[in-house]
Amino acid sequence: MEYQPNLKHITGEGGVVAGVTRRSIAAELDLQPGDVIVSIGGQRLRDVIDYRFAIADERIELLVRRGDEETIYEIEKDADDDLGIEFVEPLFDRLRTCNNKCPFCFLTQMPKGLRKSLYLKDDDFRLGFLYGNFVTFTNLSEADWQRIEEQHLSPQYISIHATDRALRAILLGKPDVPDVIEQIRRLGRAGITTHTQIVALPGINDGAALQQSIRELAALYPMVQTIAVVPVGLTKYRFDGKRPQSIRAAIQIHETPEWINENWERQPLWEEAIGSNTPPEALGHCARQIVAADIPMRCYRADEAAGVIDMVEAHAERLRAEYGVGMVYASDEFYLLSGRELPPADAYDGMPQYSNGVGMTRDFLDGWAKAQRRLPARLARPAELTLVCGTLIAPVLQRVVDRLNRVAGLEATLLPIVNQYFGETVTVSGLLMGQDVVPALREHQVRRALLPRVMFDHSGTRTIDEYTIERIGSEAEATVAIAGEPEEIIRYIRALAVEE
Repeated sequence: MEYQPNLKHITGEGGVVAGVTRRSIAAELDLQPGDVIVSIGGQRLRDVIDYRFAIADERIELLVRRGDEETIYEIEKDADDDLGIEFVEPLFDRLRTCNNKCPFCFLTQMPKGLRKSLYLKDDDFRLGFLYGNFVTFTNLSEADWQRIEEQHLSPQYISIHATDRALRAILLGKPDVPDVIEQIRRLGRAGITTHTQIVALPGINDGAALQQSIRELAALYPMVQTIAVVPVGLTKYRFDGKRPQSIRAAIQIHETPEWINENWERQPLWEEAIGSNTPPEALGHCARQIVAADIPMRCYRADEAAGVIDMVEAHAERLRAEYGVGMVYASDEFYLLSGRELPPADAYDGMPQYSNGVGMTRDFLDGWAKAQRRLPARLARPAELTLVCGTLIAPVLQRVVDRLNRVAGLEATLLPIVNQYFGETVTVSGLLMGQDVVPALREHQVRRALLPRVMFDHSGTRTIDEYTIERIGSEAEATVAIAGEPEEIIRYIRALAVEE
C-alpha cells in the first residue's frame, strides 16, 4: 500500500520530531519528540528532502522551536553525519493534492464514514521519490521541475495509463494533459530515471492502446526503467447495484457535493470543459476520443487477464533480448485471476515494482519453499489454526495450509473471506475489513487465526475500518495474530510446537 500522510501533522511550521536516535547529535542536544525543526542555515524546510540536503555540511545552524521558545544550535560535524532525527511526517509545508478526476479513482469508490486520511487525494512527486508512490505529473509548476532537477530527485514514479495524449486525458478525467513522453524525456535529460505504471481497463486502454504505450515507454529505456501493468479495481460502490457506470459518469462523481471537501482541488466539471458551446479547438486532445467517455467500466475476466499476460510477456521477451532486462511486467493479480503459473523470480529483474504487486506472490512462494524446511515435525499438543485471506490469493495459500497439515498435531484450514464491504469484485487481502473478518471467524467457530499483515496499516495496528487485532480477537472470541512473510508463519508454528 502506498504511503498515506496525515494532514494534521503537516502544519507548514517545520518538521515535527517523532523520535531521536540514542547517542546521536540530536540526543546530545537534548532534542525531544514534539520539537519542531524550523530551518537550517536560515533555510526554511519544506520536507525531509530539504532537511537531508541541508545537513550535508560540516557546519550547520539548526533552528528549533519547543512550545513558544526558539533555539539556534550551532553544530560542527562530518558532512555525511546524520543528526539522528526521525520526523512524524516527511512533508513539512503542504501536501500536493490531485487535480485529476480519474474515473477509476478508488477514493470515489469508498463509502463515507471511514477515517479522513483514507479520502486524501494526494499526487505529490516528493512521496514518489521518498516512498515510490505513483503520481501523474499533471500538477507541477516550473519551480517544481527546477527543484526535481536541482536536487536530482531520482527515480520518479509516474502513472501513465496511456501514452496517447487523448486517451490519457480521458483516463485522468481532464480535457487535456501534459505530454507525458516529453515529461519523461525532460527527466532523462536531467539524469533522472522513471518507473511507470499502467492501470489497465478492459476494452479501453488495453489492446492496441496498451501495445502503443509499452512500445513508446520501452523506447525511452534507460530513462524509463520499468513498466508495470495492473488491472483496474472496482468496488460495489462504483456500480451501486446498477449497470456499470461509464467513464463520463465516474468522472462527474468527483464534483458531486458529497465528494467536494477541503482536500480536493476544484476542477471544471466535465460538462463545463466540453460543453456544447465550446469550440472544437478548445477541447484539447480529449476531443478526438470523447466517445470513449461513454464506455462502461468493468473488471477483467480470466480469459482477458490471460490475454494481457501474453502481450506483456511477448514484449518482455523482446526487450530482454534487446536491453538485457524484461522491463515490462504484468502484476500478480493478472496471473492469479487467469490461473496462470507465475514467472520465476529472475523474470522480475530484482522486483523493482514489488510494492506495486509485481513479483510479490513469487517472492512469497520462493520464501515459503525455503522457510518450510524449518517447520517442526510435531506439536507438543494438538492445535487448530486458520489462515485468513482474500479470495484472490486463496489457491496460493492452500499450498501453505497443505504443508502445515503435515505437522503432527496441527490441524490447519484456510478461510478465504468474501469482501462484503467493498463487494465481491474486490478480492485482495489488503482490503479486507474487520467487520467482514469477525463474522466469518464466528461463523466458522475459529478459535485461533493468523490474519494477513496487509489488511492492517503501516504500523500493523488497525484495519481500514479501525479494527485492531485486539478488537477482532475480542469480538470473534478467538486468539488472533498477524503474519505476512513466510518466516512469520514459521515462527508462529514453532512457538505453537513448544506450548505446554
